[in-house]
Amino acid sequence: MMRRAIILLALVCALAMAAATAAGAASGGTPAQAIADCNDHGTLTSYYSPTTLRAALAQMPVDVKEYTDCYDVIERQLFKELGSSAPGTATTGSSSGSSFLPTWLVIVIVVLALAAITFGAMAIRRRSGGPGGPSEPGGPAATGPTASPPPGGSSNPGGSSNPGGSSNPGGSAHPGGQPGPGDGPPAT
Repeated sequence: MMRRAIILLALVCALAMAAATAAGAASGGTPAQAIADCNDHGTLTSYYSPTTLRAALAQMPVDVKEYTDCYDVIERQLFKELGSSAPGTATTGSSSGSSFLPTWLVIVIVVLALAAITFGAMAIRRRSGGPGGPSEPGGPAATGPTASPPPGGSSNPGGSSNPGGSSNPGGSAHPGGQPGPGDGPPAT
């Protein structure tokens, strides 16, 4: 029972596609119909496929080509069907420019690009430390006399601290006032 339903459904779909294809081909008309339509009305009153319009241009009699504007009418319709304008002709109506992308997609791409640039700049700034970073005075990696004292110690004009916590005008942090390796000359 299920197999018969699947076969019947596939047959109906195939027939529907064939009917749509046949209707589309029939509505395209023939090149002679397109030429006669243009010659009778001065414009095309029915839909003709691009293939039919090309064939109509190729088969158009010389007198129709010379004494009517049917060649131009059919050519403009062909270009309209193909989505481009004829070279050397002015277009009537508005044009969206030469972009092949829809406007909404161009806007989305621009917004995403700006967001990427913004977040990239923020990441670079965060990585380098931002304002007051390692390369600027007073930044997190600053050393020397402007560095904060270690926890539990006190600060003095010499830039070092005494383990006892008292101030030492000589600048030495070693017991007994002896200079250690790396200590400079005593301040005077």
